Amino acid sequence: MVQFQPAAVRFRELMAQSILVADDDPQILELVTGILKAEGYDAIAADNGEDALRLAREKKPSLIFLDIKMPKKDGIEVCKELKADDATKYIPIVMLSSTGQLQEIQRAMFHGADSYITKPSDRQRILETVKSALSGPSQNRWLHAKRGQKSET
Repeated sequence: MVQFQPAAVRFRELMAQSILVADDDPQILELVTGILKAEGYDAIAADNGEDALRLAREKKPSLIFLDIKMPKKDGIEVCKELKADDATKYIPIVMLSSTGQLQEIQRAMFHGADSYITKPSDRQRILETVKSALSGPSQNRWLHAKRGQKSET
């Protein structure tokens, strides 16, 4: 039997979702995390690829924004590793590109990114991207996998 949650409960669940933002540019990191926090999301920040990978594995956020070019490990490498890991492979990943070069974006998508936006982006574009990513196919698979993990423990 399917149980439905009241809208208020579902709303609080959505608003409590965590989003990891990884970018080595402090202004972009502050802009994106600030927008997300203002909307009620739990924004987690990382300023390099290694920290992004570690935080993604530890926190298992609902969504990840990854800058393509970062120190220690670039965003595409982080994306590849997360998509190869059963615990994180269904978390939607949005790549952040400062150049918007087609070849760079295609490479990211080939390695598992779900979407991309060019930076800097405005508030509306960021929030539309979040809404789309959190309601897309990867998110649905991630939620299903997460529910399965909870019932096994």
